[in-house]
Amino acid sequence: MTRNSSLFSNPGRLAILLALPLYGCVNDVPAGNESEQDLLMTDNGLSSANGLGTSNGLGTSNGLGTSNGLSSTNGLGTSNGLGTSNGLATSNGLATSNGLMTFSTGRNFVQYLAKCALPAGMTLTKSVTDSTGVTTTYSFPGSIGVGMSWYTSSCDTACQEKISACLMSLSNSGGRHVAVELVSAAAGLNMIGPSGEDEYPNQEGTVFGNMSQMFTCTGTESNKAEQVKRYCIDGVGCANLFTKVGSCAAACTQTCVASPSGKQTCSAKSCKDPSGRTWSNPITVYLHNMMEAGNFDAQSGVTTVGLGAKTAINALDNGDWVQMNDVQFGNVAGAIKTAIATGTVNSAGNSIEVRADSLTGQLLGSIPLNVSALSGTNSAAINTAGLTGRHNVFFKFHGGTNIGLIAYFELK
Repeated sequence: MTRNSSLFSNPGRLAILLALPLYGCVNDVPAGNESEQDLLMTDNGLSSANGLGTSNGLGTSNGLGTSNGLSSTNGLGTSNGLGTSNGLATSNGLATSNGLMTFSTGRNFVQYLAKCALPAGMTLTKSVTDSTGVTTTYSFPGSIGVGMSWYTSSCDTACQEKISACLMSLSNSGGRHVAVELVSAAAGLNMIGPSGEDEYPNQEGTVFGNMSQMFTCTGTESNKAEQVKRYCIDGVGCANLFTKVGSCAAACTQTCVASPSGKQTCSAKSCKDPSGRTWSNPITVYLHNMMEAGNFDAQSGVTTVGLGAKTAINALDNGDWVQMNDVQFGNVAGAIKTAIATGTVNSAGNSIEVRADSLTGQLLGSIPLNVSALSGTNSAAINTAGLTGRHNVFFKFHGGTNIGLIAYFELK
């Protein structure tokens, strides 16, 4: 894969506290029709299927990669309609007659670009006239604000590094909807520390560099990424997007703060690549421990339903089940002691059987379904004796018909 010497090559929390949950998917919606929820939850964006991923995204085949993406020949340069010497709001900064704004996948990328570059409350608006003379106006709301100056003026090297790290933090080779929390201790980002709750307890890793030279290091809980369907930073699906440099503890200078539970949560301040070069605008990614129920790997009898920016399962009857792969049980057998299901329950007296490895595998326990509130949880003690590392976990429903709706499963 050919790469350029500079990120956006052109041949020619106030920072959202920067712990805003973001999602690896996005809509292509004209102005006047989109909502914040639409822009954060739909099917196609920073993913391997059609976004910032490997098969049709920031890869080599037909996305924002070298043959049709982030490169000097047909990428974030003049031939693909995007340049860094002028503001995004100008025609020389983001063209409307050619390049990214003229096809759906390109506009999906611009959604994420605007979300990363511009702060909440600021919107990038572009009007595109097609070959038939029909003009459509698209609005791309900001969210994070790491490159606000690019709206009206150039995006310098530091701006490019910040936007690169933001965009790459949202890439996911699985194409699944996954909520992440982005933090940084970098002086130019002012995003220190997770949001104050333990909703995102697992440090996946840190992303740094410039688009032509992107690096990742693995966080303290990177081994839990696969269970929530995040694959790029610690997985194998995005090898052509990043160079992996080992642990963040070794590669980065970090600032650590205590979460409400007392756990130390660390954000990178600067990181070194294998050549010894220091990068000053890293972004550290934190993940849920909860597994979004609609991100199952196999199922029988269930139906998925959009629930805000999540995908839940419903129409649950006796005997229905879902399979969640790559659930991490850790290095100490028996350390996982609780199973939790969050959702709405239509009637008491139903339950979820939890087993490891198969529908008839080791019985871990049974979760009684009594709490009927998405803000509440149904939980049970489980026995995970003998289990370490990753296992597939099966959740099977017992009871009547139309048992309810489940948004999340969690083992901890």
